[in-house]
Amino acid sequence: MKTYHFKIPPKTTALLKKIGKLADERGEAAYAVGGFVRDLFLRHPGVDIDITVEGDGVTFAEKLARLTGSEVEAFTRFGTSIVIVPGFGKVDVATARTESYQSPGALPAVKKSGIMQDLYRRDFTINSMALSLSPGYFLKLLDPFEGLEDLKKGRIRALHAKSFMDDPTRIFRAVRFEQRFQERIEEKTQRWLLEAVRGNYIQRVSGERLRNELRLIFQEPHPERAVWRLDELGVLPHIHSSLGVSASAKMALPHIAGAIGFFKKNRMVLEEEKMVWFQALLLKMDEKGAAALSKRLMLSRAEQKIVSQSSKAAPALPRQLAGKDIPASRMYRLLCSLRPEVQCFLMAAAAPDLRKKLAVYFVKLQKIKPWIRGGDLQTLGIPPGFRYSFILLEALNGQLDGKFKTRQQALDWVKNSFAS
Repeated sequence: MKTYHFKIPPKTTALLKKIGKLADERGEAAYAVGGFVRDLFLRHPGVDIDITVEGDGVTFAEKLARLTGSEVEAFTRFGTSIVIVPGFGKVDVATARTESYQSPGALPAVKKSGIMQDLYRRDFTINSMALSLSPGYFLKLLDPFEGLEDLKKGRIRALHAKSFMDDPTRIFRAVRFEQRFQERIEEKTQRWLLEAVRGNYIQRVSGERLRNELRLIFQEPHPERAVWRLDELGVLPHIHSSLGVSASAKMALPHIAGAIGFFKKNRMVLEEEKMVWFQALLLKMDEKGAAALSKRLMLSRAEQKIVSQSSKAAPALPRQLAGKDIPASRMYRLLCSLRPEVQCFLMAAAAPDLRKKLAVYFVKLQKIKPWIRGGDLQTLGIPPGFRYSFILLEALNGQLDGKFKTRQQALDWVKNSFAS
């Protein structure tokens, strides 16, 4: 094993040494593994640390938590734990293990093993490297599958032919890593991936796991690249037959990041930002298909509402807002009830002229507060009743369209038109 020198923050180095010493005192061996090691070689170390222990990972995590005054959460089925170290962050601790799959797409059955078998169970060679934390071998690299060479050559390589059949979510991960690191899926690996796609193994994965993989893609710096690649590989229709990148989606995708940036700049909150990207995949779907997809992916209520609104608004809005002189009141009526995530996507998907009009609407008109409220009608002596909604709407329309220049003008109009 070769020792490497990395630019690691002193507090991270101190924690890694503490972990290695604790394992040594317990007669065990601990390794930093996975994405943490990969990112060290890429010279952008992550905040979280992944640790694998040849021994009892759950007990080790409990000892580490006591040693560092941390909180710990254990998942005994998989022999994993999460330790939240004060002033540092998250440390994932796992027992070195092998995995077997009773059926494609199912969660694996796990069994204790050594570090070599643990590395072999992983998705890609670039994630199958480990750094020893033992005091005598600190930061020596264990790289049995030449992951570092693949990292240098810019290729994503799976470890065995059944990798994507065992766990079809690796299809999404392969594309995500390929686009994040601007690497390429190795030829044989892509052949294995396509065999799993054609075999429809994705259908066997739970909706929750598929949803989580899509969320991770939408959190990448350039989700559009991964979306295009998934479409190119024929992956999306295996989630739902109508899911895919339509001509309209291809036009919208390059503008989504800009629309999100516009909303953030103008302090318009996107609680479900990733769903702005997700809507691009819905443009080939009708409302019934969108509802079925929401159910398949086990979306939250908020996410379901976004999907429902988008499936109705996206096809109709360009027609409804067609023309040069669109009254502001009409834009308000069509847009005000929509979730911000839907508004944001509609802006990205709009033609350039309409996109400019929507920008004006979102910045100036949407934030307008009505001059006339129910209390004003009561003060003017108008009896409460069904007319209130009509009067308030017409007063707001006049305000939005510039019919009234001041609140007093709006009050005068109400008084002259409706007060007895």
